[in-house]
Amino acid sequence: MRNTKYYILFVLIAFVGLQACNDNINLEPEGIITEENFFTSPADFDKALVAAYARWNSSGRYHWMETTTDNAITTHGWNLGYDLGYGIASSFSYFPDNKWSQCYVSIQRTNTIIQNIDNYDWESNGKEDERARILGEARTMRAFYYYELVGLFGRPMMILETPSTVEQAESVKQAANPKEVFDFILKEMEEAIPGLPEYPANKSLIGQAAARAFRARFAASAAGYLNDNEYYKIVRDETAEILKMQYSLADNYEDLFTIGNEKLSETILLRMYNVEFKNWWGENYPQSVWGYSVVVPTKSLVDAYEYIAPQVEYRPYENKDPRFKASIYAPGMEFRWGYYNTIPNNVQNGMFHPDRDYADLNDRSVVEGDVFGEGGGGEWNKTPTGFNTKKYFSEPDTWDTYNNLVLVRLAEVMILRAEALTVLGENESEARSLIQTIRARAGNTNSIDDVVADRYNGSFLELIRNEQRVEMAMEGMRPFDIRRWGIFEEVTKEPVQGIEYRQFVDKDDNLLPEPVHVVKQVIDADARKIVSENYFWWPIPQKEMDQNGDRIEQNPNW
Repeated sequence: MRNTKYYILFVLIAFVGLQACNDNINLEPEGIITEENFFTSPADFDKALVAAYARWNSSGRYHWMETTTDNAITTHGWNLGYDLGYGIASSFSYFPDNKWSQCYVSIQRTNTIIQNIDNYDWESNGKEDERARILGEARTMRAFYYYELVGLFGRPMMILETPSTVEQAESVKQAANPKEVFDFILKEMEEAIPGLPEYPANKSLIGQAAARAFRARFAASAAGYLNDNEYYKIVRDETAEILKMQYSLADNYEDLFTIGNEKLSETILLRMYNVEFKNWWGENYPQSVWGYSVVVPTKSLVDAYEYIAPQVEYRPYENKDPRFKASIYAPGMEFRWGYYNTIPNNVQNGMFHPDRDYADLNDRSVVEGDVFGEGGGGEWNKTPTGFNTKKYFSEPDTWDTYNNLVLVRLAEVMILRAEALTVLGENESEARSLIQTIRARAGNTNSIDDVVADRYNGSFLELIRNEQRVEMAMEGMRPFDIRRWGIFEEVTKEPVQGIEYRQFVDKDDNLLPEPVHVVKQVIDADARKIVSENYFWWPIPQKEMDQNGDRIEQNPNW
């Protein structure tokens, strides 16, 4: 009996002791961030926005996007865009998978901000304006990524809240059609804009002008994809508001893409870099100066630049719209310590051959190493078209520079407005004035009336579209433009070509009686036919199809 009493007493003491210990234990795990314990101040929301902003370039891959169009092509099989550009893509291809995944990572980050916005008591702390700003930035970014998804895949999965259970995840639905997505993002933007600052603290942050420009861009795409010009009224109205603000075209087109562009009155939104956080665009540079020629322009893009003076037979890349030399390296252009050259058998003793093309450029040597089979090493890194990308390269430190990526600038706003006014049949004189201003800034002295008659079959709208192409070349807009204009199949069915030049010797190095005109061929018509007929919508990644079963439908032809 005595032992039983002692045993019971021991158990009671132990129980009380354990209960006392529990009262002193912090059951909340320390150092682990969750949605519930993180969003406790405005600073927390700004930190979350920083993580969302970090996705701009990762999701965009702007140079790579151009390689899926008629503007550019890529070189190596491992490059993003290779499968889509060469007509060998599948639902297992890396670029569609990468784009889909990166967009949804970005959407998840913005969703987290949006659905937790009221975890903090903004009203009691007198910070309602800050709440509106944060919400406006997050909703703008989310709309941007859905714009990319709808523009490439047509019917993305509509995830408007981050699922926390299997049941919630399984309830996510695929968009019924592109209109559902476009209408959603346009409404999102309409509601977000009033809460944004008119002029944000710096150009890496979304303000009203950037958001309005995005909404105009989205609406222009909606008009084309949905074949409904009523959406151009949104373009007209949003661009009108931006033109009232304190932005103006930069004096020098080339300055927009070099270090210091954040100081220019034209730039509205930038993906900003600095000496500690640098970009890495040197992979697109010519092989002769240790680049990889990853994204290279095509003859189709080069031909889009008007001649502003007569063409010279032995120097075909002279006398073009000055935006050409600011954006593309072509034979005969000044390059580092000499001249750029990709023409075979056109150099003698380190200079242009005295009896061949560009012979009069004899004041400096040729930078050798970009012609196939003529030395310089790295054959696999030489441009297949004979052109190289120049836009965005800040000489001489192209591999290790910190010039900012331009996401929104005034010239796009002006072109969109001119397009909207022209399509709607409103105020043609203003539309012409806007386009003339952009061309004059670039140094294009051609008469709009003459060019419309001679080059664009009397269509001012076609001139506007070409202005969009050359002004925004290699800035990642071409994939969406050729789809919204309904010319995707037309422009992507053409074979990919490169430089044109005169060939003076045959394959055995024997001098020809007369030089033969040559256009470099890169991808044949059969491969491009596959692209034009099947690649309007990208394939939804196969892993998404496998994981979602019958809740998601694959795009046609995949």
